[in-house]
Amino acid sequence: MTPGRSGPGHSTGPPDGADLAPPRLTRGLEALRRWREAGVCFAPIRHHSPGCATALLALLDEVGPAVVLIEGPREYTALLPALADARTRPPVAVLSIHQGRTACYPLADFSPEWVALRWAAAHGATVDFIDQSWADQPAQDDPGAGVRTLQAEFHLARSQAIAALARRLGCRDLDEVWEHLFELREAGRTAEWRGYFDDVLAWAALARMEATREMLEADGSHAREAVMAALIDRHRSQPTGPIVVVTGAFHTLALLEALEGTVEGRWVTDRDPGPLDLARPAWLIRYSHARLDGLRGYGAGMPAPGFWQRAWEAAADQRTTAGGQSSVATDPDGPSSPRRRAASGRRADDQPTDDGGRQFTVQLLLEVAARLRADGEPLSTAAVAEAAEQALRLAAFRGRARPGLTDVTDAMLSCFVSDDNGLSGPLGAAIAAVFGGSALGDLPEGLASPPLVAEARAQAERLRFVVDDGATRQVSLDTARKPAQVRRREFLATMRFIEAGFARQIAGADLVAGTGLGQLFERWEYAWTPLVEMALVEASAEGGSLAEVRAGRIRQRLQAADPPAAAAAQLVAELVLMGAEAELPAALSALRLCYDADPRLASVVASLHTLTGLVSETGRLALGGHAPAVHGLLNHGLAAVAYQLGPLADLPADQAAEACQALLGLRALLRRMAEPDLAGQLDCEAPRRELRRLRQQRAAPAQLHGCLVGIGYSDDELGAGDLQAEVVAHLHPGADPDRVSAFLLGLMQAAPDLIVHAPDLLAAVNARLADLDEASLLRVLPDLRQAFTWLRPTETARLAELVAAATGLRAGDLDVVLDLSPADLARARTVELDLLTSLSRDGLGGVR
Repeated sequence: MTPGRSGPGHSTGPPDGADLAPPRLTRGLEALRRWREAGVCFAPIRHHSPGCATALLALLDEVGPAVVLIEGPREYTALLPALADARTRPPVAVLSIHQGRTACYPLADFSPEWVALRWAAAHGATVDFIDQSWADQPAQDDPGAGVRTLQAEFHLARSQAIAALARRLGCRDLDEVWEHLFELREAGRTAEWRGYFDDVLAWAALARMEATREMLEADGSHAREAVMAALIDRHRSQPTGPIVVVTGAFHTLALLEALEGTVEGRWVTDRDPGPLDLARPAWLIRYSHARLDGLRGYGAGMPAPGFWQRAWEAAADQRTTAGGQSSVATDPDGPSSPRRRAASGRRADDQPTDDGGRQFTVQLLLEVAARLRADGEPLSTAAVAEAAEQALRLAAFRGRARPGLTDVTDAMLSCFVSDDNGLSGPLGAAIAAVFGGSALGDLPEGLASPPLVAEARAQAERLRFVVDDGATRQVSLDTARKPAQVRRREFLATMRFIEAGFARQIAGADLVAGTGLGQLFERWEYAWTPLVEMALVEASAEGGSLAEVRAGRIRQRLQAADPPAAAAAQLVAELVLMGAEAELPAALSALRLCYDADPRLASVVASLHTLTGLVSETGRLALGGHAPAVHGLLNHGLAAVAYQLGPLADLPADQAAEACQALLGLRALLRRMAEPDLAGQLDCEAPRRELRRLRQQRAAPAQLHGCLVGIGYSDDELGAGDLQAEVVAHLHPGADPDRVSAFLLGLMQAAPDLIVHAPDLLAAVNARLADLDEASLLRVLPDLRQAFTWLRPTETARLAELVAAATGLRAGDLDVVLDLSPADLARARTVELDLLTSLSRDGLGGVR
């Protein structure tokens, strides 16, 4: 387009300060004003900015548009009925999933996009999302980057011009300079939306003018803006009244240039936008301020959303008190509602006043103080009052109409902190709780999310799990005595199995890991977070119910190629935990096949540990009619173990350490199977017989043989004489030093206390080591050191006493004390300084 052919008439006079602005910015500001006069009002915003939301509300009320266009993927237009539903209450997010990539489009009470959506719903305006479909946007370079935000502002964060502006204004970063310029204006100046959005455009243009065409092509900005420009043109060609265009400020200059037909604008309009009308899936999920917080890694918008939520509520109260009924306050749970007041900790009779932010600041500080006190941190009322006064003074000194986030935070650091912890200590935790928070938004069930989400949420509520916020909670389940607790465990285990991110076991009897068996309680941790709903939405592609998704995941596990026996047994345990009795036969058959095919002794032994836990925990588990099959499978696995023991005699020496670990696991298994509740039910004789045969194979690796000797002695299969014979055979003069150290390593791994309680063994070891020359001793020293690490500290101390006594010394005499001369110390100090200088020169000075 050219200005003469399709642009609106020119306004009179240049914009304010145009003589000082770069020509491109001057043209952009002129275009902004011309198109505004022609009925196309651009609202350049920063995502999740209460200031932008306030100015946008003033614009909407004054202009009364027939059409509201919002930056957001095209497919989100299909969700407008759910977004307009009074039961939808922020924070919420629109979720997009495409080929394993996930993205969120969050909306808070104070998000300008939310204000636009609610205003349009209340006034019957047409709404259209005008951004490129998420599926067509380029993938991130890092495939493990996780959930992406569709409101990213990395160009602004990296802008050198904005960084220079921050330094000039004495601000620390992008967020503080934004807060200083746009969030803390006098209320009247923010409501003067023309000047406000002119300033926002100028601010964002600083970053836009730094971006090269190549950068904007590579990151997909031009492709997205081509779709936006085409849809703006479409709505302009069907005039029904004024149009308001709400986009991130970084895009506004490009869209104005596209309308004007400038050189930079043709970078956008020369691209083919592709199909503009698409039917692709998108969903709504509950969201939280904690997920929205820029300080916790969220990629767009304001940090500390809990702070800005309270600021938005306070501003809404002031607008209502001043007689300006908010045109988005049609929601019964809007910013001034009792529910919102309760969520923010304010009383229903709090009366907002235009007091320069004093009441707001005091209330906020009182909330933080209450959190600190609840955590056992004493904080006086005088300290709160002092912090409030300091925040007000800081704001005034910095030229702000009222205290902002940085002023309040600086005041708390000054008045609440008495140590070096700063924001990393209790104060940081309290601020995170108040400025972030775990409260979730709300959605009408089934309107814009898969039935799977509603089913999982309903089951959780029915089983008395708290799912109306995102806080992490713990629950102890007595599944051995209370059937209702078993049902709760089955739900938690199912959600864990389908990887919903809802629950994990943290302590107690863990029947999958095989730890804590015999303990009365199972301890679980759970939280219903936005990530849970994201996972459930993604899983809904596999089935419409939890049972269908679980069955699909079980099939995937069963169809895995060459699974180890340990993994197959873990699946059996998970099925039992979930109460999935119908799927057990297939899993047990798969495990039987693993016993016939898995060559890894450690894997087979681990699987038998898992099965043993299942048959020994009948009080809390229901094997039903499958108990005989499990017992039969245990015997089949024991036979597989016996079969694998014989070939270990020919094992290469470098594989002996792994084999020793497997043998020790087998010893523990056989001891467990000999306990009264299992004794006589399982055939353990075959593996015991093969262990005895293997121990008689003198050609086996020395470490493996030492381990077998230790196992035999500790299990009373070898007596003191047998042990002495083995020691003499391996530690005689002339024996290979490597075999000496390897034998000791295996022996002490299996029975570390032997060297303390068997004097003949200690004497033989001491004598053999004394015969080694220096080179041989240095060669075996690493293995010897590793061998002695199996001793407990008390056993190490006892060994020192025994060695000292054998050599006519005291244990304390064995300690080595370095006696360095002053010259040696000076040389060491010089080396250290040289090293620190080198680290600093290489930018590693902070490494510890």
